[in-house]
Amino acid sequence: DNLQGGHLAGQAMVKLLKETGGKVAILHFPQAESCKLRVEGFLAELDVHNNEEGSPKIEIVATLDGGGVKDEGETAARDALGANQDLAAIFAINDPSALGARAYLESVGKEDQVRIIGFDGADAGKKAILDGKIVCDPIQFPDQMGVKTVQMIVNYFNGDEVEKEILIPSKLYYQEDAQQDPLFKE
Repeated sequence: DNLQGGHLAGQAMVKLLKETGGKVAILHFPQAESCKLRVEGFLAELDVHNNEEGSPKIEIVATLDGGGVKDEGETAARDALGANQDLAAIFAINDPSALGARAYLESVGKEDQVRIIGFDGADAGKKAILDGKIVCDPIQFPDQMGVKTVQMIVNYFNGDEVEKEILIPSKLYYQEDAQQDPLFKE
């Protein structure tokens, strides 16, 4: 459920900047419907925050195409920071874009100033969360997607009616989650 995941990312950004507000860049991939939904949910949560009386504003100062890949995410982060030296945070629509943004921020010594929220929960993204390089990700569950897909195929071939759309909720994954993740247990 990419829209729900976008809402989670927005909630995480509000939690991150609730006390101070600040400028935020979005590293988008507008060619993909899933990414459009992620950004839609993200922006909806920021709107709720920004409409609360007395809340420090969280301002979207750039929405750039990060290409969904690391090198383009790095370029987009460079452009966003170049135009907004006081940038507070980045929302990247996937982990490769987030990791590209992080690489750029490290290269210019701004990794402590600009915080990153990614999306997906790929192993590399989870590792970056564990290492404190990304704040969090709304993670998806490909194993559940696979099981549900096979179940629906079997149901279809058995003549059962299948739902047109089945959404599997995302979950926020923070450093505390990474510390408990079997992926990182020795």
